[in-house]
Amino acid sequence: MEGFILAGGRSRRFGEDKLLYTIGHKRLIECTVDALRGLCHRICLVTKDVKKFSFLEGVELIEDFLEKQCALSGIHTALRNLKNTKGLIVAGDMPLIRKNLLETLIQKAEPPLTLFRIGGKLQPLLAVYYKELLPYVEAYITSGGERLIDFVEKAVHKELDEKDASESDPELLSFLNVNTKEDAEFILKTYGREGF
Repeated sequence: MEGFILAGGRSRRFGEDKLLYTIGHKRLIECTVDALRGLCHRICLVTKDVKKFSFLEGVELIEDFLEKQCALSGIHTALRNLKNTKGLIVAGDMPLIRKNLLETLIQKAEPPLTLFRIGGKLQPLLAVYYKELLPYVEAYITSGGERLIDFVEKAVHKELDEKDASESDPELLSFLNVNTKEDAEFILKTYGREGF
């Protein structure tokens, strides 16, 4: 399995680059990378600024192909760089991703897209995408589309539910993302240094 981490966000609400923020003993992005180690034979980071993440070891840095600043742009770049038929794509700001949940997702994945629905909401930034989606992503972007959730809702996809997720991640920690410094402090306070 190839793994792609999207790291092209602006971190507006955070006040600084959240992916470089230290939670416990690691930068946030390192927590996400570590979740993919051992599961993905190839780990890639899709970003607008390759130099910023040069400290990451064993990670292939890929510059975002499109100038647009949106998650769908990152997914487009990931799909263009897939060497095989499918890839695990996750957001860089999810430091509590559990390996066993990723294993569940990978085992149950079916083309052209498999993702979770948690709390009634689709989770397109922790999903398995197949390369066959690339022309549809390109057509959507060319038509002016930018919202990832709009694309995903219209695309053919397989949904895994909270039961599927909770069997391997009872507290659904994998879906917690960091948008503000308060989020980072909450994660550290609530979950201690576990996993960091």
